[in-house]
Amino acid sequence: MVFIKIEIFVYNAVIYINKLIMNYTMTNSQPNKQNRRDFIKYVGGAAVGLGIGGLGFINSNNSLSAEKEANSKLQNDINSLNDQLGDLQRWAIFGGGSNIKKMPNTVDKQPTVRMDETFYFDQKNAICRVDNNPEAFIMPTYLMGEVPIEENTFFMLMSTSSLHVKSIEESENSTCILESDTGDCFTEASAGGNIYGSRIKPEPFKSEIVAVDGKAFSYTAFFDENEAPVNYAIFGPKFTFTGELSTGSVTVKKLEQLAKSLPKSS
Repeated sequence: MVFIKIEIFVYNAVIYINKLIMNYTMTNSQPNKQNRRDFIKYVGGAAVGLGIGGLGFINSNNSLSAEKEANSKLQNDINSLNDQLGDLQRWAIFGGGSNIKKMPNTVDKQPTVRMDETFYFDQKNAICRVDNNPEAFIMPTYLMGEVPIEENTFFMLMSTSSLHVKSIEESENSTCILESDTGDCFTEASAGGNIYGSRIKPEPFKSEIVAVDGKAFSYTAFFDENEAPVNYAIFGPKFTFTGELSTGSVTVKKLEQLAKSLPKSS
């Protein structure tokens, strides 16, 4: 509304100045032509200056309004993030232990070969590790079909230190989903006398962790074919490492719930 009034003011001022020029020209048709030109020049300059000044004022106010709007949105975002941070600080999210997975043996392909996947996680960090395979087993790969892996040669370690909480579903056994866009995955195995992958040279991956209070932990890895060719060939674009939780624990509880479950001091 203010901008419209300013524009009307500038428009009327310019019209008024033009009328002055016309009146002066008509009433002073005979006098010195130089004076008349000077008068027109100064009054015209005033009109142009007034117009430019008005437009500058309008642009300044437009910029100020845009900045106020941007600042208001930024403040709302900050308030929202603070609320989310406050919510997260009321939760205990952590765990560690071992998942047991059974892989097909090389004799009749029955799932009898035990693989221990050791894991740890909190709200920021996570690891999942397989140190060894005590027996040979069949690895169903994404690009190479079923590959017999020689005993005591399989190693896998995934780690990330940039997790963030995506969601928490509160229930009797609350579920938390965490995500990360960066991580390192080391995978090495021997098949047919050849060693594939590396224990010292990692490939990148993205991850999603699903933790169910007191029940389960799963670590899903997403591999890019160009950035992680070895892991992509073995596991494909997406693979979930999980199993039966045999040792350790998974905690997704509000702090007040966790406090109630702690042993009372005598």
